[in-house]
Amino acid sequence: MEWILHLFAVGAFITLLTCAFGRGVEARLRTMACSAAMVALAFTPAGWVVNVGMVILMFSSVEFLFRPFHKVRDEVLTAFGCLAAVTFAGAVTGHFPWVVFPLGCLIALWYLTGGPQRNRRRKARELQRNAFHQAAAREHSMHNSRFELNRLFNDPRLPVPIRHNLHRLLRRADGLYAELRSHQASARLIFEVEQIHEDFAPTAVRGYLALPPSVANTQPLQDGKTGAMLLEEQITLMHGALDDIAAEARTHGAEGLLASYRFLQDKFGATDDELKL
Repeated sequence: MEWILHLFAVGAFITLLTCAFGRGVEARLRTMACSAAMVALAFTPAGWVVNVGMVILMFSSVEFLFRPFHKVRDEVLTAFGCLAAVTFAGAVTGHFPWVVFPLGCLIALWYLTGGPQRNRRRKARELQRNAFHQAAAREHSMHNSRFELNRLFNDPRLPVPIRHNLHRLLRRADGLYAELRSHQASARLIFEVEQIHEDFAPTAVRGYLALPPSVANTQPLQDGKTGAMLLEEQITLMHGALDDIAAEARTHGAEGLLASYRFLQDKFGATDDELKL
């Protein structure tokens, strides 16, 4: 019967050797299962296996400790937790917990060689790389979007007068957007201008281009208006929306100036009584 336990112990530490240094959920689960088996075997004649387990888990813990911590946090916690369980079981069953001393030396070496600072630098570099890749992806997406919108707004199926009016609308939206940003206007007004340029105008043009060419400019669609007339009317409405946004932005700017003037006038201006004196 004892030889079965010893055989089981050999299988446990061989399996632990193959998974203790791996990453991922499966490797962690196998590490915990092997460690649990070693804890159970510590109370049998095959209790020698806890010493092997301490060796493997000690090197596994330290190996993960020298990696970027933000990437192997779960593996570090698993390795140290399993090492603590195996060491405790060994100590309870009379096996000296010798692993504490070399493990302490290795952790001290990690600390003295700048382990915490090294982890912070690695995490900062990782965040910078991620931010760079995200910015590059956004720039690529914006480039594709601008290319697509440029192709859409210059589609030859658009009647020439409508195309000119549409381009005038887009130039106005671009100019107003830059003006609102430079004067730190409200985010709502800036968003409304973005919607006109990036959403409302493209949607109107796509709706027109979806019509069959044979009926787009001849067949009435609503209230006797053709597709071209409806598109022209939508563009006119968006021009009016830009006028309203610009007027509201000017009003808000004037209100800020007037509020500042009233405050200073009330605080420092001369009253009638002071003038009489």
